[in-house]
Amino acid sequence: MTATADSWEYPTQRKFEDVAPLSEVDPNDKAAVLRSRALAVRESWISAMEGRIVQEELKKCYRAEGVNHYQNCRHLVDLYMTALKEKRVEGWRKTESA
Repeated sequence: MTATADSWEYPTQRKFEDVAPLSEVDPNDKAAVLRSRALAVRESWISAMEGRIVQEELKKCYRAEGVNHYQNCRHLVDLYMTALKEKRVEGWRKTESA
């Protein structure tokens, strides 16, 4: 049985321990800083991979629906367009934007 475009949902993800953001961590506590950096990078990658999953589901829907893909895959297109804008990989170090 193939999944239809309306039956797709975000997959669940494993939950890691909550760590304070880098701005709230004592810079002298190296272990806490490293945990906070790892959390920031991990969450950024998870977010980016969610965007990739939406892209793959959109491709499947496009192939399955044929000429009706404009109507039947619209919700995936909307998810993918927001993912392109919002779900980017960011490291723990912020750079100054010009």
